[in-house]
Amino acid sequence: MTFALILFAVAAYALAWVRIHTLLTYFQQEEYNGRRFIGAVMRVRLFDVKASVVLAISTAIALFLPASRTGAIALSLLIFVDAGLLALIAWRERGYGYKKPLVMTGRARRIRNLAAILALFVIAAALSGPLATLVALQLLPLALIAGNAVLAPLQERENEGYIAEAREKLARLNPRRIGITGSFGKTTTKHIFAEVLAVSGPVFYSKGSINTVLGLTRHIRERLQFSHRYFIAEMGAYGIGSVARLCRFVKPDFGIVTAIGDAHTERFGSVENIAKAKSELVEAVCANGGISLVSTQVMDYEPFRILRDAHPAQVVTVGPEEDADIRIGSAELRDADWHIVLDDRREGGFGALAYELPLLGEHNVMNSALAVAAAAVIDPAVARRIALVTPDVEQVPHRLQKRESPGEALVLDDAYNANEQGFRNAVSVLAELARQRGGRAILVTPGIAELGMEHDRVHAALGEYTARHADIVYAVNPSRIASFTAGLRKAGKEPHEVDSFAEARAALEKIATAEDVILYENDLPDLLEEKRLL
Repeated sequence: MTFALILFAVAAYALAWVRIHTLLTYFQQEEYNGRRFIGAVMRVRLFDVKASVVLAISTAIALFLPASRTGAIALSLLIFVDAGLLALIAWRERGYGYKKPLVMTGRARRIRNLAAILALFVIAAALSGPLATLVALQLLPLALIAGNAVLAPLQERENEGYIAEAREKLARLNPRRIGITGSFGKTTTKHIFAEVLAVSGPVFYSKGSINTVLGLTRHIRERLQFSHRYFIAEMGAYGIGSVARLCRFVKPDFGIVTAIGDAHTERFGSVENIAKAKSELVEAVCANGGISLVSTQVMDYEPFRILRDAHPAQVVTVGPEEDADIRIGSAELRDADWHIVLDDRREGGFGALAYELPLLGEHNVMNSALAVAAAAVIDPAVARRIALVTPDVEQVPHRLQKRESPGEALVLDDAYNANEQGFRNAVSVLAELARQRGGRAILVTPGIAELGMEHDRVHAALGEYTARHADIVYAVNPSRIASFTAGLRKAGKEPHEVDSFAEARAALEKIATAEDVILYENDLPDLLEEKRLL
Protein backbone atom coordinates (compact mmCIF):
# COMPACT_ATOMS: atom_id res chain seq x y z
CA MET A 1 0.00 0.00 0.00
CA THR A 2 2.80 2.44 0.90
CA PHE A 3 4.58 1.92 -2.42
CA ALA A 4 1.30 2.38 -4.28
CA LEU A 5 0.64 5.68 -2.50
CA ILE A 6 4.17 6.95 -3.21
CA LEU A 7 3.78 6.07 -6.90
CA PHE A 8 0.37 7.75 -6.93
CA ALA A 9 1.83 10.88 -5.29
CA VAL A 10 4.61 11.05 -7.89
CA ALA A 11 2.09 10.71 -10.74
CA ALA A 12 -0.17 13.35 -9.17
CA TYR A 13 2.70 15.81 -8.85
CA ALA A 14 3.84 15.07 -12.42
CA LEU A 15 0.35 16.03 -13.57
CA ALA A 16 0.49 19.14 -11.38
CA TRP A 17 3.84 20.14 -12.98
CA VAL A 18 2.42 19.77 -16.49
CA ARG A 19 -0.82 21.51 -15.50
CA ILE A 20 1.11 24.49 -14.12
CA HIS A 21 2.70 24.96 -17.57
CA THR A 22 -0.71 24.69 -19.25
CA LEU A 23 -2.25 27.23 -16.91
CA LEU A 24 0.78 29.52 -17.09
CA THR A 25 0.32 29.74 -20.87
CA TYR A 26 -3.09 31.30 -20.35
CA PHE A 27 -1.96 33.34 -17.34
CA GLN A 28 0.71 34.90 -19.55
CA GLN A 29 -1.83 35.62 -22.30
CA GLU A 30 -3.89 37.44 -19.67
CA GLU A 31 -0.75 39.48 -18.84
CA TYR A 32 -0.55 37.93 -15.36
CA ASN A 33 -3.80 39.62 -14.34
CA GLY A 34 -5.32 37.38 -11.65
CA ARG A 35 -8.88 38.57 -12.06
CA ARG A 36 -8.91 38.09 -15.83
CA PHE A 37 -7.18 34.73 -15.41
CA ILE A 38 -9.93 33.45 -13.11
CA GLY A 39 -12.43 34.50 -15.77
CA ALA A 40 -10.40 32.54 -18.35
CA VAL A 41 -10.36 29.48 -16.09
CA MET A 42 -14.15 29.40 -16.20
CA ARG A 43 -14.53 30.51 -19.82
CA VAL A 44 -11.91 28.23 -21.38
CA ARG A 45 -12.64 25.42 -18.89
CA LEU A 46 -9.18 25.35 -17.37
CA PHE A 47 -10.37 23.49 -14.29
CA ASP A 48 -9.54 19.81 -14.02
CA VAL A 49 -12.04 17.35 -15.50
CA LYS A 50 -10.31 14.15 -16.65
CA ALA A 51 -8.28 13.43 -13.52
CA SER A 52 -11.19 14.49 -11.31
CA VAL A 53 -13.46 11.95 -13.00
CA VAL A 54 -10.86 9.24 -12.49
CA LEU A 55 -10.39 10.17 -8.84
CA ALA A 56 -14.11 10.52 -8.16
CA ILE A 57 -14.77 7.03 -9.55
CA SER A 58 -11.88 5.61 -7.53
CA THR A 59 -13.23 7.21 -4.35
CA ALA A 60 -16.65 5.72 -5.00
CA ILE A 61 -15.20 2.24 -5.65
CA ALA A 62 -13.06 2.43 -2.50
CA LEU A 63 -16.17 2.96 -0.39
CA PHE A 64 -17.41 -0.51 -1.29
CA LEU A 65 -14.16 -2.41 -0.72
CA PRO A 66 -14.24 -4.70 2.29
CA ALA A 67 -12.08 -3.96 5.34
CA SER A 68 -9.95 -7.06 4.85
CA ARG A 69 -6.65 -8.13 3.33
CA THR A 70 -8.43 -8.73 0.03
CA GLY A 71 -9.89 -5.23 0.22
CA ALA A 72 -6.45 -3.78 0.96
CA ILE A 73 -4.96 -5.55 -2.08
CA ALA A 74 -7.80 -4.32 -4.27
CA LEU A 75 -7.29 -0.77 -2.98
CA SER A 76 -3.57 -0.94 -3.77
CA LEU A 77 -4.35 -2.11 -7.30
CA LEU A 78 -6.87 0.71 -7.65
CA ILE A 79 -4.25 3.26 -6.57
CA PHE A 80 -1.75 1.78 -9.06
CA VAL A 81 -4.35 2.15 -11.83
CA ASP A 82 -5.03 5.74 -10.76
CA ALA A 83 -1.30 6.51 -10.86
CA GLY A 84 -1.07 5.15 -14.39
CA LEU A 85 -4.09 7.13 -15.56
CA LEU A 86 -2.80 10.38 -14.04
CA ALA A 87 0.56 9.82 -15.73
CA LEU A 88 -1.21 9.19 -19.05
CA ILE A 89 -3.27 12.38 -18.68
CA ALA A 90 -0.07 14.34 -17.92
CA TRP A 91 1.73 12.83 -20.91
CA ARG A 92 -1.08 13.74 -23.31
CA GLU A 93 -1.50 17.24 -21.89
CA ARG A 94 2.17 18.11 -22.29
CA GLY A 95 1.68 17.67 -26.04
CA TYR A 96 -1.00 20.37 -26.28
CA GLY A 97 -0.40 22.98 -28.99
CA TYR A 98 -1.09 26.70 -28.70
CA LYS A 99 -1.38 29.53 -31.20
CA LYS A 100 0.52 31.69 -28.75
CA PRO A 101 2.85 29.32 -26.89
CA LEU A 102 4.25 30.04 -23.46
CA VAL A 103 7.35 32.24 -23.59
CA MET A 104 9.53 31.21 -20.68
CA THR A 105 10.74 34.66 -19.70
CA GLY A 106 12.48 35.27 -16.41
CA ARG A 107 9.17 36.33 -14.90
CA ALA A 108 7.34 33.26 -16.19
CA ARG A 109 10.08 30.98 -14.89
CA ARG A 110 9.97 32.52 -11.42
CA ILE A 111 6.19 32.23 -11.25
CA ARG A 112 6.38 28.63 -12.50
CA ASN A 113 8.99 27.64 -9.93
CA LEU A 114 7.22 29.23 -6.97
CA ALA A 115 3.86 27.77 -8.07
CA ALA A 116 5.54 24.36 -8.31
CA ILE A 117 6.76 24.71 -4.72
CA LEU A 118 3.30 25.77 -3.57
CA ALA A 119 1.87 22.81 -5.49
CA LEU A 120 3.70 20.38 -3.22
CA PHE A 121 0.38 20.27 -1.37
CA VAL A 122 -0.69 17.93 -4.19
CA ILE A 123 1.76 15.32 -2.87
CA ALA A 124 0.39 15.68 0.65
CA ALA A 125 -3.11 15.37 -0.73
CA ALA A 126 -2.16 12.31 -2.79
CA LEU A 127 -0.83 10.58 0.30
CA SER A 128 -4.22 11.21 1.90
CA GLY A 129 -6.14 9.60 -0.95
CA PRO A 130 -7.90 10.26 -4.28
CA LEU A 131 -10.57 12.64 -2.94
CA ALA A 132 -8.02 15.04 -1.41
CA THR A 133 -6.01 14.89 -4.67
CA LEU A 134 -9.12 15.82 -6.64
CA VAL A 135 -9.52 18.98 -4.53
CA ALA A 136 -5.81 19.81 -4.70
CA LEU A 137 -5.73 19.68 -8.52
CA GLN A 138 -8.57 22.20 -8.71
CA LEU A 139 -6.54 24.65 -6.61
CA LEU A 140 -3.58 24.86 -9.04
CA PRO A 141 -4.76 28.12 -10.72
CA LEU A 142 -4.62 29.73 -7.27
CA ALA A 143 -1.02 28.57 -6.88
CA LEU A 144 -0.07 30.60 -9.96
CA ILE A 145 -1.94 33.67 -8.76
CA ALA A 146 -0.37 33.39 -5.32
CA GLY A 147 3.11 32.93 -6.79
CA ASN A 148 2.67 36.01 -8.96
CA ALA A 149 1.44 38.05 -5.99
CA VAL A 150 4.43 37.07 -3.87
CA LEU A 151 6.85 37.92 -6.67
CA ALA A 152 5.11 41.20 -7.67
CA PRO A 153 7.41 43.55 -5.66
CA LEU A 154 10.53 41.91 -7.14
CA GLN A 155 9.08 42.07 -10.65
CA GLU A 156 8.15 45.72 -10.20
CA ARG A 157 11.69 46.66 -9.15
CA GLU A 158 13.15 44.77 -12.10
CA ASN A 159 10.73 46.41 -14.54
CA GLU A 160 11.47 49.89 -13.19
CA GLY A 161 15.18 49.27 -13.62
CA TYR A 162 14.73 48.29 -17.27
CA ILE A 163 12.42 51.27 -17.90
CA ALA A 164 14.91 53.70 -16.34
CA GLU A 165 17.69 52.26 -18.52
CA ALA A 166 15.57 52.63 -21.67
CA ARG A 167 14.49 56.17 -20.72
CA GLU A 168 18.12 57.19 -20.21
CA LYS A 169 19.16 55.69 -23.55
CA LEU A 170 16.30 57.40 -25.36
CA ALA A 171 17.27 60.75 -23.81
CA ARG A 172 20.95 60.25 -24.66
CA LEU A 173 20.40 59.28 -28.32
CA ASN A 174 17.52 61.79 -28.62
CA PRO A 175 15.83 60.87 -31.93
CA ARG A 176 12.72 62.78 -33.02
CA ARG A 177 9.82 60.90 -31.49
CA ILE A 178 6.43 60.14 -33.00
CA GLY A 179 3.58 58.43 -31.16
CA ILE A 180 0.79 56.56 -32.97
CA THR A 181 -2.47 55.48 -31.38
CA GLY A 182 -6.07 54.71 -32.34
CA SER A 183 -8.75 52.08 -31.93
CA PHE A 184 -7.60 50.42 -35.13
CA GLY A 185 -5.19 50.99 -38.00
CA LYS A 186 -2.27 52.07 -35.83
CA THR A 187 0.03 49.11 -36.59
CA THR A 188 -0.56 49.31 -40.35
CA THR A 189 -0.14 53.08 -40.30
CA LYS A 190 3.07 52.65 -38.31
CA HIS A 191 4.55 50.28 -40.91
CA ILE A 192 3.60 52.52 -43.85
CA PHE A 193 4.85 55.60 -41.99
CA ALA A 194 8.18 53.96 -41.13
CA GLU A 195 8.85 53.11 -44.78
CA VAL A 196 7.84 56.56 -46.00
CA LEU A 197 9.69 58.47 -43.27
CA ALA A 198 12.87 56.52 -44.07
CA VAL A 199 13.23 58.86 -47.08
CA SER A 200 14.21 61.51 -44.52
CA GLY A 201 16.53 59.38 -42.38
CA PRO A 202 16.99 56.10 -40.48
CA VAL A 203 13.84 55.09 -38.59
CA PHE A 204 13.56 52.97 -35.44
CA TYR A 205 10.24 51.23 -34.81
CA SER A 206 9.01 47.98 -33.37
CA LYS A 207 7.55 45.59 -35.90
CA GLY A 208 4.30 43.90 -34.98
CA SER A 209 2.04 45.23 -32.23
CA ILE A 210 4.55 46.21 -29.55
CA ASN A 211 2.69 49.05 -27.86
CA THR A 212 3.32 49.01 -24.08
CA VAL A 213 5.98 50.65 -21.93
CA LEU A 214 7.66 47.33 -21.20
CA GLY A 215 7.47 46.23 -24.84
CA LEU A 216 9.03 49.48 -26.05
CA THR A 217 11.57 49.31 -23.23
CA ARG A 218 12.91 45.98 -24.44
CA HIS A 219 13.22 47.19 -28.03
CA ILE A 220 14.91 50.44 -27.03
CA ARG A 221 17.44 48.65 -24.82
CA GLU A 222 18.23 46.04 -27.47
CA ARG A 223 17.90 47.84 -30.81
CA LEU A 224 17.96 51.65 -30.68
CA GLN A 225 21.17 53.07 -32.23
CA PHE A 226 22.86 56.48 -32.54
CA SER A 227 22.18 56.36 -36.28
CA HIS A 228 18.40 56.42 -35.83
CA ARG A 229 17.03 59.86 -36.63
CA TYR A 230 13.41 58.97 -35.82
CA PHE A 231 11.72 56.82 -33.18
CA ILE A 232 8.13 55.68 -33.83
CA ALA A 233 6.20 54.39 -30.81
CA GLU A 234 2.90 52.59 -31.23
CA MET A 235 0.78 53.31 -28.17
CA GLY A 236 -1.84 50.85 -26.96
CA ALA A 237 -4.43 51.72 -24.33
CA TYR A 238 -5.79 49.46 -21.60
CA GLY A 239 -7.71 52.23 -19.89
CA ILE A 240 -7.70 55.97 -19.36
CA GLY A 241 -4.15 56.96 -18.44
CA SER A 242 -2.37 54.23 -20.44
CA VAL A 243 -1.41 56.50 -23.34
CA ALA A 244 -0.50 59.31 -20.94
CA ARG A 245 1.93 56.96 -19.22
CA LEU A 246 3.47 56.03 -22.58
CA CYS A 247 3.78 59.72 -23.45
CA ARG A 248 5.62 60.43 -20.19
CA PHE A 249 8.02 57.66 -21.19
CA VAL A 250 8.45 58.56 -24.89
CA LYS A 251 7.93 62.38 -24.77
CA PRO A 252 6.58 62.51 -28.36
CA ASP A 253 7.33 65.47 -30.64
CA PHE A 254 4.58 64.44 -33.09
CA GLY A 255 1.47 62.31 -32.88
CA ILE A 256 -0.86 60.36 -35.19
CA VAL A 257 -4.38 59.25 -34.19
CA THR A 258 -5.92 56.85 -36.70
CA ALA A 259 -9.51 56.33 -35.56
CA ILE A 260 -11.92 55.96 -32.66
CA GLY A 261 -14.17 52.90 -32.69
CA ASP A 262 -15.87 50.27 -30.58
CA ALA A 263 -12.92 47.87 -30.55
CA HIS A 264 -12.09 47.13 -26.88
CA THR A 265 -15.33 48.67 -25.58
CA GLU A 266 -15.43 45.77 -23.11
CA ARG A 267 -12.16 47.04 -21.65
CA PHE A 268 -13.11 50.75 -21.54
CA GLY A 269 -16.83 50.69 -20.89
CA SER A 270 -17.78 53.19 -23.61
CA VAL A 271 -16.54 54.71 -26.88
CA GLU A 272 -16.35 58.06 -25.11
CA ASN A 273 -13.81 56.63 -22.67
CA ILE A 274 -11.84 55.26 -25.62
CA ALA A 275 -11.77 58.74 -27.18
CA LYS A 276 -10.60 60.25 -23.90
CA ALA A 277 -7.80 57.67 -23.64
CA LYS A 278 -6.58 58.18 -27.21
CA SER A 279 -6.71 61.98 -26.93
CA GLU A 280 -3.98 61.77 -24.28
CA LEU A 281 -1.41 61.52 -27.10
CA VAL A 282 -2.59 64.76 -28.71
CA GLU A 283 -2.64 66.47 -25.33
CA ALA A 284 0.96 65.42 -24.63
CA VAL A 285 2.21 66.44 -28.08
CA CYS A 286 0.55 69.86 -27.79
CA ALA A 287 2.16 70.32 -24.37
CA ASN A 288 5.53 69.48 -25.96
CA GLY A 289 4.97 72.10 -28.69
CA GLY A 290 4.57 69.51 -31.47
CA ILE A 291 1.99 68.69 -34.13
CA SER A 292 -0.57 65.85 -34.16
CA LEU A 293 -2.21 64.54 -37.30
CA VAL A 294 -5.62 63.01 -36.68
CA SER A 295 -8.24 61.49 -38.94
CA THR A 296 -11.27 63.71 -39.40
CA GLN A 297 -13.37 60.92 -37.89
CA VAL A 298 -11.91 61.45 -34.42
CA MET A 299 -13.21 65.02 -34.39
CA ASP A 300 -16.66 63.55 -33.71
CA TYR A 301 -15.49 63.17 -30.10
CA GLU A 302 -15.36 66.01 -27.61
CA PRO A 303 -11.81 65.52 -26.22
CA PHE A 304 -10.36 66.08 -29.69
CA ARG A 305 -12.57 69.09 -30.41
CA ILE A 306 -11.48 70.70 -27.16
CA LEU A 307 -7.80 70.16 -28.01
CA ARG A 308 -8.31 71.47 -31.54
CA ASP A 309 -9.98 74.63 -30.22
CA ALA A 310 -7.14 75.17 -27.75
CA HIS A 311 -4.30 74.40 -30.21
CA PRO A 312 -5.63 75.03 -33.77
CA ALA A 313 -2.19 75.03 -35.40
CA GLN A 314 -1.02 71.89 -33.61
CA VAL A 315 -3.97 69.58 -34.36
CA VAL A 316 -4.06 68.85 -38.09
CA THR A 317 -6.99 66.89 -39.53
CA VAL A 318 -6.63 64.43 -42.43
CA GLY A 319 -9.56 62.97 -44.37
CA PRO A 320 -11.85 63.16 -47.40
CA GLU A 321 -14.10 65.85 -45.92
CA GLU A 322 -14.11 69.37 -47.37
CA ASP A 323 -13.08 70.93 -44.07
CA ALA A 324 -10.03 68.67 -43.56
CA ASP A 325 -6.71 70.49 -43.21
CA ILE A 326 -5.07 67.88 -45.41
CA ARG A 327 -7.77 66.53 -47.70
CA ILE A 328 -7.80 63.21 -49.52
CA GLY A 329 -8.72 64.74 -52.86
CA SER A 330 -9.08 61.45 -54.70
CA ALA A 331 -8.44 57.75 -54.23
CA GLU A 332 -8.83 55.41 -57.20
CA LEU A 333 -8.09 51.69 -57.37
CA ARG A 334 -6.33 50.76 -60.60
CA ASP A 335 -4.96 47.25 -61.17
CA ALA A 336 -4.84 46.47 -57.43
CA ASP A 337 -2.93 49.74 -56.66
CA TRP A 338 -4.42 52.82 -55.04
CA HIS A 339 -3.74 56.15 -56.71
CA ILE A 340 -4.20 58.82 -54.07
CA VAL A 341 -3.92 62.60 -54.09
CA LEU A 342 -3.55 64.69 -50.92
CA ASP A 343 -4.16 68.42 -50.80
CA ASP A 344 -2.62 70.34 -47.91
CA ARG A 345 -4.81 73.42 -47.38
CA ARG A 346 -2.75 74.87 -44.55
CA GLU A 347 -0.87 78.08 -45.11
CA GLY A 348 2.69 77.16 -46.02
CA GLY A 349 1.77 73.47 -46.32
CA PHE A 350 3.15 70.99 -48.83
CA GLY A 351 0.32 71.57 -51.36
CA ALA A 352 -0.77 68.72 -53.63
CA LEU A 353 0.94 65.35 -53.28
CA ALA A 354 0.09 62.31 -55.45
CA TYR A 355 1.26 58.79 -54.65
CA GLU A 356 0.56 55.12 -55.33
CA LEU A 357 -0.08 52.38 -52.75
CA PRO A 358 0.02 48.61 -53.44
CA LEU A 359 -1.97 47.55 -50.34
CA LEU A 360 -5.43 45.97 -50.43
CA GLY A 361 -8.39 47.45 -48.60
CA GLU A 362 -10.14 50.80 -48.68
CA HIS A 363 -9.13 51.42 -45.05
CA ASN A 364 -5.51 51.71 -46.20
CA VAL A 365 -6.38 54.93 -48.03
CA MET A 366 -6.80 56.67 -44.67
CA ASN A 367 -3.90 54.77 -43.07
CA SER A 368 -1.55 55.80 -45.84
CA ALA A 369 -2.86 59.37 -45.98
CA LEU A 370 -2.02 59.84 -42.30
CA ALA A 371 1.42 58.27 -42.79
CA VAL A 372 2.29 60.27 -45.91
CA ALA A 373 0.95 63.53 -44.48
CA ALA A 374 2.85 63.04 -41.23
CA ALA A 375 6.12 62.39 -43.07
CA ALA A 376 5.62 65.51 -45.20
CA VAL A 377 4.78 67.64 -42.14
CA ILE A 378 7.76 66.36 -40.14
CA ASP A 379 10.24 66.93 -42.98
CA PRO A 380 8.79 69.13 -45.76
CA ALA A 381 12.08 68.87 -47.65
CA VAL A 382 11.32 65.25 -48.62
CA ALA A 383 7.63 65.67 -49.51
CA ARG A 384 8.27 65.36 -53.24
CA ARG A 385 10.35 62.21 -52.79
CA ILE A 386 7.65 60.33 -50.89
CA ALA A 387 5.88 59.26 -54.09
CA LEU A 388 9.05 57.43 -55.15
CA VAL A 389 8.83 54.95 -52.24
CA THR A 390 5.10 54.38 -51.71
CA PRO A 391 4.72 52.00 -54.71
CA ASP A 392 7.13 49.63 -52.95
CA VAL A 393 5.52 49.69 -49.50
CA GLU A 394 5.48 46.11 -48.22
CA GLN A 395 2.39 44.23 -47.17
CA VAL A 396 1.93 44.32 -43.41
CA PRO A 397 1.98 40.76 -42.02
CA HIS A 398 -1.46 39.42 -41.06
CA ARG A 399 -3.27 42.55 -42.18
CA LEU A 400 -5.02 41.65 -45.42
CA GLN A 401 -1.78 40.06 -46.57
CA LYS A 402 -1.94 38.14 -49.86
CA ARG A 403 -0.54 34.61 -49.96
CA GLU A 404 -0.64 32.79 -53.23
CA SER A 405 0.88 29.54 -54.47
CA PRO A 406 0.54 28.11 -58.01
CA GLY A 407 -2.49 25.86 -58.38
CA GLU A 408 -3.94 26.81 -54.99
CA ALA A 409 -6.58 29.21 -53.74
CA LEU A 410 -5.56 32.80 -53.03
CA VAL A 411 -5.36 33.34 -49.26
CA LEU A 412 -5.97 36.70 -47.60
CA ASP A 413 -4.46 36.71 -44.12
CA ASP A 414 -6.25 39.34 -42.04
CA ALA A 415 -5.57 37.60 -38.74
CA TYR A 416 -4.78 40.77 -36.80
CA ASN A 417 -7.91 42.66 -37.76
CA ALA A 418 -10.08 43.47 -34.75
CA ASN A 419 -12.67 46.09 -35.72
CA GLU A 420 -15.99 46.29 -37.50
CA GLN A 421 -14.98 48.56 -40.37
CA GLY A 422 -11.85 46.57 -41.12
CA PHE A 423 -13.94 43.38 -41.16
CA ARG A 424 -16.33 44.90 -43.71
CA ASN A 425 -13.48 46.19 -45.88
CA ALA A 426 -11.80 42.79 -45.87
CA VAL A 427 -15.01 40.98 -46.86
CA SER A 428 -15.53 43.51 -49.66
CA VAL A 429 -11.99 42.86 -50.96
CA LEU A 430 -12.63 39.10 -50.71
CA ALA A 431 -15.76 39.36 -52.85
CA GLU A 432 -14.08 41.54 -55.48
CA LEU A 433 -11.01 39.29 -55.84
CA ALA A 434 -13.18 36.18 -56.05
CA ARG A 435 -15.21 37.84 -58.81
CA GLN A 436 -12.05 38.69 -60.73
CA ARG A 437 -10.72 35.12 -60.42
CA GLY A 438 -14.05 33.48 -61.23
CA GLY A 439 -14.04 31.53 -57.96
CA ARG A 440 -15.84 31.47 -54.63
CA ALA A 441 -15.45 33.94 -51.80
CA ILE A 442 -14.75 31.88 -48.67
CA LEU A 443 -14.61 33.47 -45.22
CA VAL A 444 -13.21 31.87 -42.06
CA THR A 445 -13.71 33.90 -38.89
CA PRO A 446 -14.20 33.70 -35.12
CA GLY A 447 -15.63 37.23 -35.12
CA ILE A 448 -14.31 40.20 -33.17
CA ALA A 449 -13.24 40.34 -29.53
CA GLU A 450 -13.70 42.84 -26.70
CA LEU A 451 -16.85 44.54 -27.99
CA GLY A 452 -18.59 44.46 -24.63
CA MET A 453 -22.26 45.45 -24.87
CA GLU A 454 -21.84 46.02 -28.62
CA HIS A 455 -20.94 42.35 -29.23
CA ASP A 456 -24.34 41.14 -30.45
CA ARG A 457 -25.25 44.26 -32.40
CA VAL A 458 -21.96 44.38 -34.30
CA HIS A 459 -21.87 40.66 -35.05
CA ALA A 460 -25.50 40.57 -36.21
CA ALA A 461 -24.79 43.40 -38.65
CA LEU A 462 -21.58 41.72 -39.83
CA GLY A 463 -23.47 38.46 -40.36
CA GLU A 464 -26.00 40.12 -42.66
CA TYR A 465 -23.25 42.02 -44.50
CA THR A 466 -21.15 38.88 -44.96
CA ALA A 467 -24.11 36.91 -46.28
CA ARG A 468 -24.39 39.34 -49.19
CA HIS A 469 -20.71 39.06 -50.17
CA ALA A 470 -19.33 35.62 -49.24
CA ASP A 471 -20.25 32.33 -50.89
CA ILE A 472 -19.08 30.10 -48.03
CA VAL A 473 -18.65 31.05 -44.37
CA TYR A 474 -16.89 29.07 -41.64
CA ALA A 475 -17.79 30.34 -38.17
CA VAL A 476 -15.07 29.40 -35.68
CA ASN A 477 -16.26 28.72 -32.12
CA PRO A 478 -19.84 29.61 -33.12
CA SER A 479 -21.17 29.61 -29.56
CA ARG A 480 -19.21 32.83 -28.98
CA ILE A 481 -20.71 34.57 -32.03
CA ALA A 482 -24.30 33.31 -32.06
CA SER A 483 -25.53 36.72 -33.27
CA PHE A 484 -23.18 36.50 -36.28
CA THR A 485 -24.45 33.09 -37.35
CA ALA A 486 -28.02 34.26 -36.74
CA GLY A 487 -27.36 37.27 -38.97
CA LEU A 488 -26.04 34.97 -41.69
CA ARG A 489 -29.10 32.75 -41.50
CA LYS A 490 -31.44 35.75 -41.45
CA ALA A 491 -29.91 36.82 -44.77
CA GLY A 492 -30.21 33.30 -46.21
CA LYS A 493 -26.64 32.06 -45.71
CA GLU A 494 -26.11 28.84 -43.74
CA PRO A 495 -22.71 28.88 -42.00
CA HIS A 496 -20.36 25.95 -41.51
CA GLU A 497 -19.73 25.80 -37.76
CA VAL A 498 -16.29 24.59 -36.63
CA ASP A 499 -14.46 24.53 -33.31
CA SER A 500 -11.12 25.87 -34.54
CA PHE A 501 -9.19 27.27 -37.48
CA ALA A 502 -7.47 23.90 -37.83
CA GLU A 503 -10.82 22.23 -38.43
CA ALA A 504 -11.75 24.87 -41.03
CA ARG A 505 -8.41 24.48 -42.83
CA ALA A 506 -8.84 20.71 -42.94
CA ALA A 507 -12.27 21.14 -44.54
CA LEU A 508 -10.97 23.68 -47.06
CA GLU A 509 -8.18 21.37 -48.19
CA LYS A 510 -10.92 19.11 -49.55
CA ILE A 511 -13.13 21.68 -51.29
CA ALA A 512 -11.03 24.74 -52.25
CA THR A 513 -10.03 25.24 -55.89
CA ALA A 514 -7.32 27.38 -57.49
CA GLU A 515 -9.90 30.01 -58.47
CA ASP A 516 -11.23 30.48 -54.93
CA VAL A 517 -10.24 33.23 -52.50
CA ILE A 518 -10.07 32.40 -48.78
CA LEU A 519 -10.14 35.16 -46.19
CA TYR A 520 -8.96 34.36 -42.64
CA GLU A 521 -10.57 37.27 -40.83
CA ASN A 522 -9.23 37.83 -37.32
CA ASP A 523 -7.50 35.07 -35.38
CA LEU A 524 -8.41 35.11 -31.72
CA PRO A 525 -6.00 33.90 -29.06
CA ASP A 526 -6.32 30.52 -27.32
CA LEU A 527 -8.30 32.33 -24.61
CA LEU A 528 -11.20 32.98 -26.98
CA GLU A 529 -11.07 30.39 -29.75
CA GLU A 530 -11.71 27.11 -27.99
CA LYS A 531 -12.36 25.39 -24.71
CA ARG A 532 -9.93 22.90 -23.19
CA LEU A 533 -10.78 19.58 -21.61
CA LEU A 534 -8.15 19.23 -18.89
